[in-house]
Amino acid sequence: MHKKSMALIAFVLMAALVLTALSWGAWKHWSAQREQVDQTLGTLSDMLTTRREVIANTLTVAARHLPKDDALIVEVEKDKDLLAGTQSLPLKAEANERLSQNARELLVKLAVTPSVVSDVRDSMYVNQMLPQALEQSASMVQEAAYNTQAESFNRRISESFSGSLAKFLGVRPAQQFLPMQPQEVKP
Repeated sequence: MHKKSMALIAFVLMAALVLTALSWGAWKHWSAQREQVDQTLGTLSDMLTTRREVIANTLTVAARHLPKDDALIVEVEKDKDLLAGTQSLPLKAEANERLSQNARELLVKLAVTPSVVSDVRDSMYVNQMLPQALEQSASMVQEAAYNTQAESFNRRISESFSGSLAKFLGVRPAQQFLPMQPQEVKP
């Protein structure tokens, strides 16, 4: 009986050590992979900073020609601030989409504002420079490598046993810079 109990204890100890080694390895590997994705987030943040600067220039021109409580100015300002805040990436992506639409509408409104039409410098900004800068900043953000890496990481961590183990130990999937999908309502 004594040999059987020692063998059982040895087996349980071996199984515990193997599970610990697997868990530690999975956590270490997937944490490093997640860190690489998070490092790419810095380039997306830089692109969002550039986008906010373009929007700030648009708002500067708008402030010279429209009342500061104009609905489009208020909306553009709010979404520009959301891009700079600590909100989740999906909320920032939603703000970015609204910002594109509202900033375009603001530029169209400015283009027909009599004081802009009569001001050569601001007319050039509104009709040429700012629309081009707005489109370039939007395409830079859309082409950011972050979403590709985050999607790849999320797929790989979900498809493997070690990924499941790592998620159990606290390694979380990466948020993507995509607007949240509306929840389907079930009847």
